[in-house]
Amino acid sequence: MTHVTLEQAIAKVPLSIQSELRTILAQHAVIDSSVVTSWLDRLSIDIGMLMIQLLPVATTYARVPISQFYVGAIALGKPKSKNQVDSGTLYFGADMEFVGQALSFSVHAEQSATINAWLHGETGLQALAINEAPCGYCRQFLYEMATVNQDFVILLKSNKTQIEQTYTSNRLPYFLPQAFGPANLGLTSGLMETAFHDLETSSTDDVVLAALSAANQSYAPYTKNFAGVALKDSHGNIFTGRYAENAAFNSSMSPMESALTYMNMNRYPQSLFDICDAVLVEVETTISQRPVTEAFLSSIAPKVDLRYAPATLSSNKLGLTH
Repeated sequence: MTHVTLEQAIAKVPLSIQSELRTILAQHAVIDSSVVTSWLDRLSIDIGMLMIQLLPVATTYARVPISQFYVGAIALGKPKSKNQVDSGTLYFGADMEFVGQALSFSVHAEQSATINAWLHGETGLQALAINEAPCGYCRQFLYEMATVNQDFVILLKSNKTQIEQTYTSNRLPYFLPQAFGPANLGLTSGLMETAFHDLETSSTDDVVLAALSAANQSYAPYTKNFAGVALKDSHGNIFTGRYAENAAFNSSMSPMESALTYMNMNRYPQSLFDICDAVLVEVETTISQRPVTEAFLSSIAPKVDLRYAPATLSSNKLGLTH
């Protein structure tokens, strides 16, 4: 897809929601469930069609200086309440590529939307809309989710050349038959489930503590390399990211990628990555997130040195008393 600006994309969505959408996106690329429900009533469409119609807006967040191939995705979170009409919250995602780094450092739109939802407190997804079929890498990444074997579906726009929009809906096994995932390695849980690892560090620095909080909620069942990154921008805002491990290993997402994704999707599209401080907190095991975090930082903010803070299990977790 070719690049369009946010205003150009908003101009193509139904007129009755344009102003509200513009106001929401000035804060972050998240549309609360109450707003979603209101829009569905106003437009007389289903949730899948709304997601498809919003995809061009998500695409404006894509940073693709290498491929120039703009991809967006929209994730649908789980309903917050069973006692009322609640469609779920929508989370935007978009591709990111990094000049000067290996292509394996790229973040795909499907990953971006999933991470955006996870970092906003979601514990699973109902659906994911994409403007292109998911690649094999993303199919494997999505298969790690705890809700993937429930009712999770992937939505793709059909009849792309026609004015009237329709879409297809398929479960992930349709795209990834005979899949390998957490169950093959003896796990009954998955990515996005609520977790707290009871890690601690001696620092009282606010950026370090933000990274510690992210590490405490990270997902690393295979290596126990619980890790989190915190990035501080020139306005004092702190953006965090969590490590998201995968049964296939290569499809894991580093905490730095996660933090950059969160930063990208919670500011105006194409805003500069004005990072002035960066912290990695991790539990040191047989692997480390430090080399890849430093490599990313050298591309995005070459004048910023990574601050590294090893974390340990708290004394309470170890059964010790003070």
